[in-house]
Amino acid sequence: MSKTIKDSYVPDLLTKYGLMVLQDLIMNASLDRLEYYVEECSIRLPIDVTERNQIKKKEIEPFMKEIVKDTLRYIQPAIPAFIKDDNLRDELAKAMVDSLPTKGVIYKGMPGERDLTIMAEATLIYRKFHKKEKIYVASVDNHFKPNPVQIGSYLSPAVRYTGELDPTIRDKLSKLFGFIGEDPEKIVEIAKKEYGWV
Repeated sequence: MSKTIKDSYVPDLLTKYGLMVLQDLIMNASLDRLEYYVEECSIRLPIDVTERNQIKKKEIEPFMKEIVKDTLRYIQPAIPAFIKDDNLRDELAKAMVDSLPTKGVIYKGMPGERDLTIMAEATLIYRKFHKKEKIYVASVDNHFKPNPVQIGSYLSPAVRYTGELDPTIRDKLSKLFGFIGEDPEKIVEIAKKEYGWV
């Protein structure tokens, strides 16, 4: 016997919840597949996403974590905690910074997911060309180009940039993964010089 309107106007919450969960699962699976195909179709060269993600997780991420750990981001003089007077602490910090003989390479830290993906794709393309082609990654981001050098602590008013660029991190990435990171303007200059672009 079918239910009357009076019996069925209040929805069965368990049935409704079950339908919502099913719709959510279907929509999420569909959107994931759509995202995968859009990404596959939007790249000029065919990229195996699974292979790219393996390079990212197993090679690039561990290497970058080591780089970040070992990279001197700034030089911060250590002042003993028992010195409480702020003026004295500032004076000591300035004196220590002024006497520092070394320079610190400024590095932004661990790259985000997008930058790691770019690195992994550049590595994959480099390997697909059997390491015979130069692969450039153009970016104003310090993960890809030589890093600026500064003298002193980032907390001190005496800090200053030298105007030098340190290519150590960029060169390590290039040696291990094959892509060359550089400022976009420099890459345009290289393209004009090496490939005759106008």
